Amino acid sequence: MSNENCGHRDRMRERLLKDGLDGFQDHEVLEMLLYQTIPRKDTNKLAHNLLHKFGSFANVMNASPQQLMTVEGISEVTACYIAVVKETWRRYVLSAKEVGKIQGVSQALEYAKSLLAFSGTERAIVVYLNFSSNAILVEEFNSGQIDRVNVEVKNIVATAMRTNAAAVVLCHTHINGLPDPSQADDVFTNQLCLALCGVDVVLAEHAIFTDDGNVYSYRESGKLAQIQNEYQRILTVKQR
Repeated sequence: MSNENCGHRDRMRERLLKDGLDGFQDHEVLEMLLYQTIPRKDTNKLAHNLLHKFGSFANVMNASPQQLMTVEGISEVTACYIAVVKETWRRYVLSAKEVGKIQGVSQALEYAKSLLAFSGTERAIVVYLNFSSNAILVEEFNSGQIDRVNVEVKNIVATAMRTNAAAVVLCHTHINGLPDPSQADDVFTNQLCLALCGVDVVLAEHAIFTDDGNVYSYRESGKLAQIQNEYQRILTVKQR
């Protein structure tokens, strides 16, 4: 590595130690990240190439190792390292706030939102609450695809029964789209809500987040109340 390049890296590290990353631009953060696996090359240009290829810092971090390796200069080792950095951050979020300390629907939503941020693919988070509104379990589902996630009603219901949950909070992402529910989202929500009602568990919320921070709430839209009221109406008719 040239003395000039070595000096540049030393100056970058000095900035980091003095001021943190707040003053760094996206390409500079990527440049420093690449230092760890590319010790003898200028990573500044490579960082710019990554941003140009994927469009944003978030998209670079969300890219799969296979996608990253389409950029010249990104080896399998480097691509895997970037993937590990992202997943390490996700593990940190999971452990930073113990599940048992999550209380109520609002905190469950905030927790799920932090897990779903910058996901890159459609993911779903299911938070199970007990009768005191404390979280007792969090499940994550990921299909690895940008337009669907594999979650089955029967599995959520079975877990709710196994954990003796009183309520369920469901959240999932829409990647590069609007938060408005699709027809499939509506059908799934209807099926899940009715199935949970059948075992005396409440679907307290189904929220859809987008990668730019927008959210759709089935609870606030009134759709959950409509489904639950219809269930009670049918139940009353059957009991007559």
